[in-house]
Order: sequence, then C-alpha cells, then structure tokens
Amino acid sequence: MVCKENAVHKLLRKLGANGGYLGFYYVASAIELVMRNDEAYYQCKWLYNEVANQYQTTPFCVERNIRTLVDSIWNQGNRDLLKEIIPYPSNAKPKNAQFIDGLAVYLTENYEE
Repeated sequence: MVCKENAVHKLLRKLGANGGYLGFYYVASAIELVMRNDEAYYQCKWLYNEVANQYQTTPFCVERNIRTLVDSIWNQGNRDLLKEIIPYPSNAKPKNAQFIDGLAVYLTENYEE
C-alpha cells in the first residue's frame, strides 16, 4: 500500500497543484483527518479548526488557502482528472468541502489498506 500522505501529495500534483501553496499542505492534512474520522459526517468548521491547530494559524487562513488551491487547480490544473474524481452536476468549480470529500473518497477507494 502507498502511504496515504504520499498518495495525497501525488494526487494533488497530478491535479496540477504544487507545494508552493500553503493550501497544498492544508488540503493534505484535511484529507488525512477525514480519512481517519470514523464518522461519515464531518463539518468544515471542525476540519478547518483541526488543520489550523496543526499549522498554528487561523481557520480563516486555512479556508482561504484551500480555496486558493482549488481555484488554481480549476483554472490551471488538470480539470479533466478533477471532474473524473469529483463528478459534477454542472460545469462548476467544486467548493472546498466537495473538493476535500471527493479526494478523500477517491483515495479511500483506490488506496485501501
């Protein structure tokens, strides 16, 4: 099995993201938290707080930097792969929660222990 952290980073890079964005690391941490969470339901507010605590920043900064990363992938990254991973009812950019949840589900299905 591929290490989940490596799998998350590889997937983000395939989508067109890079480590130059703080959101890259925030998304990776958020996905790992979601994948470790036993409950099917989680709230972004909780998630942003957890990631903010890990990186000693504010939940607002986490949310903004994740949004910036999603914007970057949507505008300059591999949009076809993103649409394959997270199917959309329309041609709209995913919201942060959709992005994190979609990648977590994809990684869980493709990199099970």
